[in-house]
Amino acid sequence: MKSLKIIAMAVFVLLVGISSAEAQQNQNRGKNMNRAAVEAMTSEQKQLIQEQRDRIKEKRELFKASLTESQLAIFDNNDLTRQERHDALMKSLTETQKALMQEHRLSIQESKQEFRNTMTAEQRQQMRSRMQMSGQKQGGSELRETVREQRRQRMHNNLGN
Repeated sequence: MKSLKIIAMAVFVLLVGISSAEAQQNQNRGKNMNRAAVEAMTSEQKQLIQEQRDRIKEKRELFKASLTESQLAIFDNNDLTRQERHDALMKSLTETQKALMQEHRLSIQESKQEFRNTMTAEQRQQMRSRMQMSGQKQGGSELRETVREQRRQRMHNNLGN
């Protein structure tokens, strides 16, 4: 009877170990794909991306600095859902703040296009193949959920900084 319990426990531990190892691999898969993409970039492209990130960060800080206390209260209100906070904040924005947001969106679009223009045919092909591999491994809803989770993680990490 004791040996049966020991065997059952060993099987249980083995299954838990395998499932956690698989989860770790799935978590690291996206990071490895991103590393491969970064390694394939030229130094000019890496510098361009860093400059774009810095500009985005500056514009976010500028926008956040323009918020009034009541707008910040809406922004920080955890009793509302994310969509409700967004809707309330959008209703409270001034024309200047809306213009800042539109300028920010246009700046991001221009940055993306500027980066696309620097990509070689080989880099484009690598990106397409990574996207196809990712799409084959994950269904559409799973991919969206993965992207959402990555965004949540980034937001959480940025709040700590």
